[in-house]
Order: sequence, then structure tokens, then C-alpha cells
Amino acid sequence: MPLLPDTAALFLDLDGTLIDIAPTPDAVQVGPQLLETLAQLSAQRAGALACISGRAFADLARLLGAAGIALVGSHGAERLRAAPPSAPMARRAQRCRQALAAWPGVLVEEKPCGLALHWRQAPAAESAVRALAAQLLPELADHRLCEGKQVLELVPAAAGKGAALLALMQQPPFRGRRPVYVGDDFTDIAALHAARALGGQAYAVGPRVAAHADAVFDTPAQVRDWLRRQTRQKAHAGP
Repeated sequence: MPLLPDTAALFLDLDGTLIDIAPTPDAVQVGPQLLETLAQLSAQRAGALACISGRAFADLARLLGAAGIALVGSHGAERLRAAPPSAPMARRAQRCRQALAAWPGVLVEEKPCGLALHWRQAPAAESAVRALAAQLLPELADHRLCEGKQVLELVPAAAGKGAALLALMQQPPFRGRRPVYVGDDFTDIAALHAARALGGQAYAVGPRVAAHADAVFDTPAQVRDWLRRQTRQKAHAGP
């Protein structure tokens, strides 16, 4: 994979892109080496590096805050700060837990702007999860369903990673640069397209969205190695 000029604006997904997907969202770990790499890359680009994730902003800040990079949570619905908690969403999350109690491995993840229903640890529950999500959707006229790897998520209809990338590209320090987006799942497709539409590049991780990308990494480990090589090349180049 080619190295990028410092003039590029870099946008990265988290789960499945920078780090491997874990059995549950709270089981992931971000090592100090990755945090240091991200901090160095951000400094090289005068801050033009952002992580755009489906995770809640507060969760992103917990995992990546030490890197000091721009963070966009909830598929773009939380761009600058965490949204206030939603009591109706909390009640719906509890309803989901009760409805899916027969499948102990199902995880109902409550987010400030929506809900995520994970069946990674209970594959037999997929049909029940899909049916429940379809029942919930009419109650949330301002939301839509997003599908990921063994997860269905109700997200604000106006939110999207592509829209988040376009919004950031209108602001410093991203404005005037060529965007590069790296992602692995269906929720990344709009951002991959947005990067290319602005004259930038789109990279996929794994085969799931490879058809929408200019090139493909096989694993998150390859992405991390590619990012480290960016920092090493700069260090070798000197001032």
C-alpha cells in the first residue's frame, strides 16, 4: 500500500479497521503503540486525522482520547461532544433485553443516539434480532437501520459516516486536503464514496466492502503496520 503525503487528510474507522473486532464492544483494547502512532500521524498532518466510528463518542474518547485526534461517534451523529442521554431510548433498550432474554449471548448496546443489537455470541438469535429491529423501526421515524458484522443498529436518519467526512472536510485543519478513508463494513461505504468524490482515496479492510475501494488491506494488523510506516518514513526524512 503506498505511503501518503502529509497533505492528505486521514479518516479511519475503529472496529475491524484499526483494531480487531472483539466478542463484545467493551472487550476491545487499544495498545499504547497504536495511540502513539495516531498521535504522530495527527501531528504530521496538523491535526487532519479523525476516527469516524459507530461507537458512542464517550466510548471513543475512552479508547482513543490519549491520541489527541478528532473523534466522531455514533456514525456521525456525535461530532463534537456526546449527545444527552435519551430516556425513551433507554426504555426501548430495556424492552429489547426482555424480548431477547431467551438468547443469553445477545447484547443490547444502548447509545446516546440509538441502539445496537449484537448476535455475534448467539448466532441462532439472528432471526429474532432482525424481527425485533423491524418492530422498533416504525416507532423511531427519525432513525434508520444500519447493518454491520452480526449487528443491527438503529441510528439517526441524518447521521452517516459519509456526511461526517464531508462536514469535516469543510473545516480546518481538513479543508483543502485530499481525504483518505479506511473502513471495513457496510456503514463505511458512504464515507469511502465521499473520499473518492473529493478526489481522495478509499481503502477497505477485508472483502466486505472491497468493491467500493481503491485497494484492500487483509487485516487490521496490516492497517496498523501501514500507519507505522508512515511515521517511520517521516522520521527518516528528517526536518
